[in-house]
Amino acid sequence: MTYPTEHLMDLVALAGTTTDRDELVRLLRDGHSLYHQGLAETRAAVTAEYQTLPDRALLEQCRTLQLFLPDDATRQDALCALAFVRWENTPTALAYDAIARHAAQHGVSLLPEEEAR
Repeated sequence: MTYPTEHLMDLVALAGTTTDRDELVRLLRDGHSLYHQGLAETRAAVTAEYQTLPDRALLEQCRTLQLFLPDDATRQDALCALAFVRWENTPTALAYDAIARHAAQHGVSLLPEEEAR
């Protein structure tokens, strides 16, 4: 496991033991940062993996994975889509999702308009 994964697994365990709003916000913020760190690492890996693939073939790879991009999609759009589809079911992404769901059950969100009043 990578650092973000290990650390997020620790945060999931901590989140499951608390309903304290301030603690849940802290865990969400820490987890959010780690989530994006892991996503950036995945994006870098996908970019390196597909660096020699021509744009047309890259867009075809997206279609094969049922990632339907607009006709004017750029190479960067395709790389982002491929990175996200690879990332979304990783243990790190799922761990952050678990923290966010637990926090939401207790009315806590990083988006103030989504918090329970």
